[in-house]
Amino acid sequence: MTADVEILHHGRIAYRIIPPDDCLGLGSALHASGKKWHLHVLSPDCIHNPEPGRYGLVIEDDSDGIAYLAFSDEFPEVDKDLVKILHGDDILDTSKVSSVGQERLPASALLARIIEFDASGAEWHHHMHFPDCVFNPHRGQWSISVEDGKGNVFSETYQDEPADILREVEVIYFRRHDGDDKAS
Repeated sequence: MTADVEILHHGRIAYRIIPPDDCLGLGSALHASGKKWHLHVLSPDCIHNPEPGRYGLVIEDDSDGIAYLAFSDEFPEVDKDLVKILHGDDILDTSKVSSVGQERLPASALLARIIEFDASGAEWHHHMHFPDCVFNPHRGQWSISVEDGKGNVFSETYQDEPADILREVEVIYFRRHDGDDKAS
């Protein structure tokens, strides 16, 4: 007998609800099988979050068109492990950010705005959008979007996966997040 699968509809997305403890295994299995996948953390105030006030961890199985969602009351620390599985161990490597070599980084209005937000102490979070991402405001293109704490969203598109820009964004995000003792 097959266990019941809880489905939560939010906008045009049908999420399969999973326990938080299943996220690392799911991401690892998708990666090991060679499937296309990616993930998002939904902050408590994220416009994509069907349960405002709680964190959500979304794992999108792009190969099969399934969006999994796990809720938690705290920031899902497993995100760091999943980001490394998805983008490589050096994605959070602070020695590879622009402060080490600004000339290596392509021009990015989005990154400049994030740096301003960070310096001002403003609330923000980001989403890295693969071309087929269910949240992607520019379907078919690589993009990164940022939501500020006031409900404003801005984004930038890229021809290829923006690994250097993403590394900068992730390092800034986690440095700030870790500095807040996991509070957002």
